[in-house]
Amino acid sequence: MSHPFEDVDLAECEKLAHRAADGDTVAWTAMVGQLWPALHRLLRSNHSMGGARSEDDVRDALTKLFSKLGAKQGRGLKLYGSWRARHPDKTFEDWIRIVAKNVVRDRAREALGARTSSAEPSVKRLLNEFASSPRVESLGVRPPMTAAQTARQLLDFAQSHLPSDQHRALTLWLEGATFAEIESECELANDDARRLVRAAVAVLRRQFTAA
Repeated sequence: MSHPFEDVDLAECEKLAHRAADGDTVAWTAMVGQLWPALHRLLRSNHSMGGARSEDDVRDALTKLFSKLGAKQGRGLKLYGSWRARHPDKTFEDWIRIVAKNVVRDRAREALGARTSSAEPSVKRLLNEFASSPRVESLGVRPPMTAAQTARQLLDFAQSHLPSDQHRALTLWLEGATFAEIESECELANDDARRLVRAAVAVLRRQFTAA
């Protein structure tokens, strides 16, 4: 495959970048016009984009890239000067490739975050799993008929299997509290509620699905 920057005057782009960083909108437009096709080719061939290399995906990544460069009155472009001072053996092309790589990495993290979010513990799923587990019969109580009854039985079951902080977080979660509300109620640090609930759910699933 041909070099993505082979038809780009990188020396001219570097000059335009310095001017654009100082607020020259004409220089910014000219720089974007020169770099867009080359960066389009670069991103489209980047294997780290995974399967997300449709035209829409590439354009979205390009838009994020240039937004990153132009954000906060060109602060992104201003970073090039200090970077070059620290790496005198590198070029403008090296820097713009790094920026592109970082955008791809950020997109991958966002995608991972979306997948993680979709795997958040579900109250309904947990209650259904508990109600249908063989352990309910071993508790010596009537099979639950409503979600509220199931939740009460689950919390009774959990009391002997969870530490107090996990049990408290689970109780609030089953009552409908958000993670932020649980953290406020229990005076927890950021994201501790999510970790406590996930840990509690994992322990309970192991217990009530055991043979």
